[in-house]
Amino acid sequence: MAQISYIRRIKDTHLLRLGIIEEGEKVAYTVSERLFFELSGFSVGEEIDVDTLEQIKGEDEYYTAKKKALSLLSYSDNNERNLVNKLCMRGIGPRVAEQVAREMVSLGYINEERQLERIILNEANVKLKGQKRIVSSLLSKGYKTEKIKEIMSELVKRGEIDFRENAQRLIDKKLGEDYTDDERAALLYKSGYTRA
Repeated sequence: MAQISYIRRIKDTHLLRLGIIEEGEKVAYTVSERLFFELSGFSVGEEIDVDTLEQIKGEDEYYTAKKKALSLLSYSDNNERNLVNKLCMRGIGPRVAEQVAREMVSLGYINEERQLERIILNEANVKLKGQKRIVSSLLSKGYKTEKIKEIMSELVKRGEIDFRENAQRLIDKKLGEDYTDDERAALLYKSGYTRA
């Protein structure tokens, strides 16, 4: 059994901080007012059962995961899969990490299409990488093949990427004017061009 040692309202929120003595140790958990009242609004000194304690721990983990997710997203873009992995590395369970990542997508904090457009344009037009190299790089970062190809195709249709022109720019930059067909082919293959 565990016992409530204190209940504090977190200023300007609908959250409560619960101090709980669990096996002789004091632990603090954050829960919503909604959950607190669903659990019958217990009071200081009251003992709580194992099921109630698990609900409190689950809500606290979700709250912690949301805070960590928002912090991670404030530093850099993440796709959904990447965010799940980072949350798991920070001690959040996979189920909660996936739930929070889905919520971040639904709230618009993660916009993978916008991220992909920006990354693909940079990889193609600035770094002069070919299609295969871009797809491979983005797959390793957790983006889905279909979405990568769809957005890349759209960028080509809109005229924002011209892989033939980029391949020639790459050849001019790396090989100059004096090169063999083998050198050209090797460079394009290494850079991920399907044809040029």
